[in-house]
Amino acid sequence: MSIAPGKATTPALTVRPEPVRAMTRPFCLKRMTSLVLALLIVVAFVAVFGLYTVIGQAPVRNHYVAWSACGMLVCTGIVILLLGKYMLQRSMNHLEQQIRTLQRDDRLDNLDDPVPDELKSVMAAMNDYVAHVRDRFERLRLQKKELDIQMRVADSERRNTEAIIFSISDAVLVIDSYGELVLANTAAETLFNFRLADWKHRPIERVLSDNALVTLVKEARTVGDRSIRRQVEYSAIRDGKAQTFNITLSTVIDEEGHARGVVAVFHDITREREIAQIKTDFVSSVSHELRTPLSSIKAYIEMLMDNEAHDDRTRQEFYEIIECETDRLQRLISNILNISRIESGVTDIRRESIEPDSVVKKVLEMMRPQAAEKEIALEYMPGESVPSIWADADLLYQSIVNLVSNAIKYTHKGGTVTVQTAVDPEKPSVMISVADNGIGIGSQDLPRMFDKFYRAKDAAQMAKGTGLGLNLVKHIVEAVHQGEIAVASERGVGTTITLRLPSRVS
Repeated sequence: MSIAPGKATTPALTVRPEPVRAMTRPFCLKRMTSLVLALLIVVAFVAVFGLYTVIGQAPVRNHYVAWSACGMLVCTGIVILLLGKYMLQRSMNHLEQQIRTLQRDDRLDNLDDPVPDELKSVMAAMNDYVAHVRDRFERLRLQKKELDIQMRVADSERRNTEAIIFSISDAVLVIDSYGELVLANTAAETLFNFRLADWKHRPIERVLSDNALVTLVKEARTVGDRSIRRQVEYSAIRDGKAQTFNITLSTVIDEEGHARGVVAVFHDITREREIAQIKTDFVSSVSHELRTPLSSIKAYIEMLMDNEAHDDRTRQEFYEIIECETDRLQRLISNILNISRIESGVTDIRRESIEPDSVVKKVLEMMRPQAAEKEIALEYMPGESVPSIWADADLLYQSIVNLVSNAIKYTHKGGTVTVQTAVDPEKPSVMISVADNGIGIGSQDLPRMFDKFYRAKDAAQMAKGTGLGLNLVKHIVEAVHQGEIAVASERGVGTTITLRLPSRVS
């Protein structure tokens, strides 16, 4: 028997046929057993012969020879038995050593020399069993290798999936078939205020505090007759603000059609709803603002056509009202168009180096008649060494006109409106301030005073307006000229609006 080399990766034990030997060993276990049996037979004959000589009264010499021979044969048998025991013990020790080698190194050395022929069948069976175990081990090793490859592929796919989920700006929650949280991206942690490491494999009702939301997720785990993927619009109050989400609930189905989990994606549509509402409010406000002067114009024209103006004075009054409402309608349409052009980026902007003082003087000259009607004093305080600015003269003129017009409109009779230019000591920019001592603006109205069509209640009661003037000024200063606009006001004291425009040395 010998050990044949197996596969290159892991050697397997095989059994080869026993080679034919020219001579057999003289002290094999079988021969020693036969020899001992023969000696026992001879000893029996000699003992019988000795008993016969005693019975037959043979000479003493014959007695001595017979019993001496019997004793020598017995001693020889004992020696042979001890020798056989020694050889058997030696073979057993060698077998033990080989088995321990097999346990340690997965191999067997040549067993021909020290192993008796009678034990070779046992060793051959052991070798066959070892070869069988090695074959099974090799198959298991190959299966393990395939499983390792599949696990690496699955782990790579899992990592890619997690990377995709974590790169999504929307909040994503993954829940398993037991209703426990499996995965959540950073957006979900921020939205629901928890850490995945602390709440992973926890029931979803412990992670989310909103019972209605928990019910939606749990219902998605039950497929039934409903669609595997459905969308739900969900609104909630968070940090004192209303938020609206478009939730996509996708049920994970296995091959047997059982629900194994739910993937919930929360898309925040709050801003979209606000924009839609702003558009709706804008259309409504524009319609309302257009309807008011048109209705007035139509009414007075109908009265003129029906000859309800019986004298020239009444007709002149109607004409003036129609002209005033027409101007109001023209300003409204002009402001809407200007704001729309600026917001869409299609405004024809013609920048040039202009002197702020020259623009302010033109505005004051144009606004003096309006101020004189209310006996309001227009004052101008030019700054020292005010540099030129790189701006669109017409748009800058329009923004200053709106500010001065509002100041005159919301200042009581006999008040004062002051326009001042100066150099900003902190930034390389020019400041243009319009201050009045009028009714002022309440603190609750200040955050919204630049919104479209927004008018404070006190301002609406004091004078007519469209609510677009300040919004247009904000667009001109910030969007067109990359400047800044600031307001300071106190109810009953007055208002100061300051424009900061980047300077350009002429």
